[in-house]
Amino acid sequence: MSRGLGDVYKRQAINIRLAVKQLMFMYIETRKYMKKKLFSVLLVGALAASLVACDSKKKEADKTPSTVNSEINADEYAATITDNAGIYKTFVSLSDWKGMSVDLAESDYKVTDSDVEDYIQSLLEATATTDAQTTGTTKSGDTIKLDYSGKLDGTAFSGGTATDASYTIGSGKFIDDLDKGLVGLTVGVETDIPCTFPESYQNSDLAGKQVVFTVTVKEIDVKVVPELNDEWVTANASKLGVSDAELTNVDDLRAYVKNYLETQAASNRSSTVFETAYSQMSDGLDVSEYPSEELADLLKTLNNNIDSEYQSYSSSYSSKEDYLKSAYKFESMDAFNEYADNYAKQYLLQKMIITMIAADNNITVSEDDINSTGEELASYYGYNDYQEILDTYGKSMNAEIGYQVLYQKVVEFVCDNVTINDTSSTEQ
Repeated sequence: MSRGLGDVYKRQAINIRLAVKQLMFMYIETRKYMKKKLFSVLLVGALAASLVACDSKKKEADKTPSTVNSEINADEYAATITDNAGIYKTFVSLSDWKGMSVDLAESDYKVTDSDVEDYIQSLLEATATTDAQTTGTTKSGDTIKLDYSGKLDGTAFSGGTATDASYTIGSGKFIDDLDKGLVGLTVGVETDIPCTFPESYQNSDLAGKQVVFTVTVKEIDVKVVPELNDEWVTANASKLGVSDAELTNVDDLRAYVKNYLETQAASNRSSTVFETAYSQMSDGLDVSEYPSEELADLLKTLNNNIDSEYQSYSSSYSSKEDYLKSAYKFESMDAFNEYADNYAKQYLLQKMIITMIAADNNITVSEDDINSTGEELASYYGYNDYQEILDTYGKSMNAEIGYQVLYQKVVEFVCDNVTINDTSSTEQ
């Protein structure tokens, strides 16, 4: 529970979608975590080298002002919104979207008392302890500690012997006969369990063979979930990122959890409304072209990151292509490049639309907006302050963070200016 409610509240305060957050902290994320599950934005980079090379001649003749994020102070970002929107409008026109109808099951975003109790139960289970019982009889679902030795024709076979092994009966991690044979055993009593390996077993020496496992269950590990009381709340408040002065009793915890769940539900609702509205806005839009310099800059940066990730694992792969095939299941570099190109353009189209909506509706971002969000991100990522991020990655981060703030403001504006068609009653 080291990352509990308090940690989620930080993410809610920052309120930046994962994919966009990756773009903003592409260097920070890849160098600190290198998580393959967060690959979707990183994958965009493979085209960078070829696109930059192929596009260089075009750039010479391209007189369009640049929309690439530059080194600016926080108070200078607001002026870029109108400037960039003007450029984006030369590539795409956005039709009138205000008042469009969005279907939404409002009941999906209502927090009930049952939701609160279920969440609290999950918190209790996360602090459960284990009571090792050395008497009793095993049943399905028990986690046990056991010694076992498997023999084929009276001779122990490789991989069939273990001491103090932990196993949950019914998990299916042992062959079926052995798993079922562990039910009803008395702790401390040695038992022979006849088993037959499946015909399809990966070890051909054992496939279809009859063996005997000699098993001794040494203990049954019983999960003990603590009782919900005021003492538990105060003892675990800090694990939730809250001081014990703020959470002193069960009622405080219920109120805190309800507030968290409602905050999360509201955020999810906004995301769903915006994504549905955005899908309608962008569907069928005729994009004459994409800002070539911004596209190339994005791809180049992302390419550097995927290269950095590959280098971290290069000893295990023969080439970058081999790495992408193995880690991300791309059939070829061409398949990867196609994905990268599509993703980059999708991202840029959304940025273009967000910026145009902001400019058309006088939505702006202040210096305080950028600095306060920067401080929250610095705290979340373990920096001393926002200035340290600027010192490390440059003042172009002001523009990156500025866009994230702008994005959220536009999301809220869109949600306030569409018509919600509640489908709850028709879906029940």
